[in-house]
Amino acid sequence: MNYAQLLLLDFSIILAGYLICRYTALNRSVWQPVESLVYFLLFPVLLFQSIVKSPIHLGEASGLMAAGLLLSLGGIALAYALPHLPGLRAHLGAREHAAAAQVAFRFNSFIGLALAERVAGSQGLQMVAVLIGVCVPLLNVAAVWPMARQGEHHFVRELLRNPLILATVAGLACNLLGVRIPGWMEPTVQRVGAWA
Repeated sequence: MNYAQLLLLDFSIILAGYLICRYTALNRSVWQPVESLVYFLLFPVLLFQSIVKSPIHLGEASGLMAAGLLLSLGGIALAYALPHLPGLRAHLGAREHAAAAQVAFRFNSFIGLALAERVAGSQGLQMVAVLIGVCVPLLNVAAVWPMARQGEHHFVRELLRNPLILATVAGLACNLLGVRIPGWMEPTVQRVGAWA
């Protein structure tokens, strides 16, 4: 299997979006509302739908879940430790660290979902959905905390306003409780998620 070909389409779309935004009339003023639509509606629907439709068997998935959580916690710990390391303390301000730390441990769920099915089929998609369900809330909480602290915002309020946390927690809860998207609503939810 040629992984470069699998990755080429998604990264070509990302590159094309960057070039269109940077060098055409479709600049930031056009893309900002689109990004808001994706962040607040389309991507949360995709996350929720992906998690709900993939059955999670806790016994079988516990090793994968533990590995994902441990890896996530390790990335968070390393990112948070940076300003306390000798030599970096003087060069890394608290606000810059808060803004940059999240890129050290967050991952692109959209690309993960897109590639998982192509690389490993429905089983790979199910595994990535499990990882998203258990890791994304933790990673988003860890990303929101330094930003809320440095911006002097209320941490819990910021968490309750984060659509990615809400969608993944709701999807995981519905999955574990056996709640499914009704059949008549599933095509619409799939289309909305696919637009992300």
